[in-house]
Amino acid sequence: MTSRVSQRTAFGIKILNSHHKDIRRIKRDGHAAEIHGNKFWNSSFLVMDYLKKNPLKRRARVLEVGCGWGLLGVFCAKRYDARVVGIDADEHVLPFLDLHAKINKVKIKGRKMSFQQLTVANLKNYDVILGADICFWNEMTSVLYNLISRAKKAGVKQVVIADPCRQPFTDLVERCKKKYDDIEVVEKWLKHPVHTSGEILIIR
Repeated sequence: MTSRVSQRTAFGIKILNSHHKDIRRIKRDGHAAEIHGNKFWNSSFLVMDYLKKNPLKRRARVLEVGCGWGLLGVFCAKRYDARVVGIDADEHVLPFLDLHAKINKVKIKGRKMSFQQLTVANLKNYDVILGADICFWNEMTSVLYNLISRAKKAGVKQVVIADPCRQPFTDLVERCKKKYDDIEVVEKWLKHPVHTSGEILIIR
């Protein structure tokens, strides 16, 4: 009988699979994800690969929006000593973020907060906003477009959002192209650690 691997390492960070004993324990404690935060989503790998080639400044103030298990924030904290806050509208994903921060020996603050609750005053505390697989409903196009607008007003230096090119994300890209001059859309394909592809929207 072949045993299932419950943990892997990718981009220098440890990632627990859904059947790992500690993940199962958190679920037994009543933390069942309510908004698609039931696992690690692959578009985060696209951002990690991008950041390896376009590194953050040391100690950058990073906000991971729709953080889920927080692996993108963990990567930034571990590789760039970034000061990371992860926010998610689903409070039940935050114990999974805490667990991954602990096993990777980094500190990340997790907060229950929706995108709409991030005011210009909140966003002034960050240099970079990161998100992956967060534009999956049609209404998210306008929500994220407005968030990016507030981030620009707040002086956030860079917004990076990755997606496997679902229509709401494509619509977001087109709207941003019409408004911002310093914008880049990067197509990415990865074979390792998983086969995945998508686009990354970068607004500076």
